[in-house]
Amino acid sequence: MKQLKILSVDDNPQNLKLIELSLEEHFEVLSSNGSESLTDLGSRFNPDVILLDIMLGEGRSGYDLCRELRDSSVCKGVVVIFISSLTSLEDRLTAYAAGGDDYICKPIDLQVLDQKLRSLEKRVEQQQQLEDQMESASLAAFSSMQQSSELGQLINFFTDTLEINSIGHLYQATEAFVACFGSSCSIEFRIGRKLLQFPENAVTTLESEILEMGRSAKRIITFGGNLLLNSKWCSLLIKKMPVHDEELCGRLRDHYAILLGIVDSRLMLMESVSQRATERDKAVVQLSTALDTGFGRIKEHVGKQEKMAEEILRKLESALNIKLLTLGLSEEQEEVIFGMVDDTREEFESMMGMSIGIDNEIRAIDQLLHKIT
Repeated sequence: MKQLKILSVDDNPQNLKLIELSLEEHFEVLSSNGSESLTDLGSRFNPDVILLDIMLGEGRSGYDLCRELRDSSVCKGVVVIFISSLTSLEDRLTAYAAGGDDYICKPIDLQVLDQKLRSLEKRVEQQQQLEDQMESASLAAFSSMQQSSELGQLINFFTDTLEINSIGHLYQATEAFVACFGSSCSIEFRIGRKLLQFPENAVTTLESEILEMGRSAKRIITFGGNLLLNSKWCSLLIKKMPVHDEELCGRLRDHYAILLGIVDSRLMLMESVSQRATERDKAVVQLSTALDTGFGRIKEHVGKQEKMAEEILRKLESALNIKLLTLGLSEEQEEVIFGMVDDTREEFESMMGMSIGIDNEIRAIDQLLHKIT
């Protein structure tokens, strides 16, 4: 329990001594003859209660001292108890108007004074407890609001990075999040076989070595005012952590650990997309190669068939010419036979045109596949 501090002001030394002897066992007492202003005394002693005589002699009045104190910014919550031989209602009203809280008539009943002070002591203690509770509640509310704001930033980071598909943009989002808490960062991304450090061309040699160390270090390392977080996909170096605020520092470590998990998920997705694109390109190349080979064989086979058909037709014409000499056919009959041979040749030449069309379509498909790759 806090010991009540009492300032006793009276121009009578005997009264001061009596009050001092009566109260000093339970309270901290400072005595004054009223020659010094209450404002100066209050700023030095910071009393909880002032016992103030009204008639101080030499034209000085307790009323004036009280008004001076109340008009100042010193001892705003101090309790002023006037002590006087004046007992009229008018005197009490004047004391109240001057800023007094209570009034005791002389001669002082020390037992009554003690009871009043003990009651005040309990009230002061309760007030202090209430203020402490209000302060704790205010701090708790502020802390809750601050944490909500921090989590809000983390949620915003998560949603903002859902559409990010480039390493550069992912770094910019991470840098902006860290900057919200008064810190800065350097990052090494590890995606596929690439090792990319940011900010580009601004990572110092020592920072680069620290990020490289993170490839095989434990997940979280704290050193000085810095924090290094590591995963398979990323090393995140946070600079200028708020080490002066242990509670905030602890919360931020948790937030940055979650941040690293979000960054990891984006990097894994980027690598997955990249792998799928690589596999697709590889499959298209394989298909193009297979089609080139297959189309080449088809063209070769068609070419051979055309040559065979042409050779057969040539042999047929030659054989007919020889045979007609021995058959003794009329000129009209020979013309009919040679007409049939000419029709066959025209059909063959038409078939050759179809082969050229097929070849053109094959070339168009091949060119389309090369554009895709």
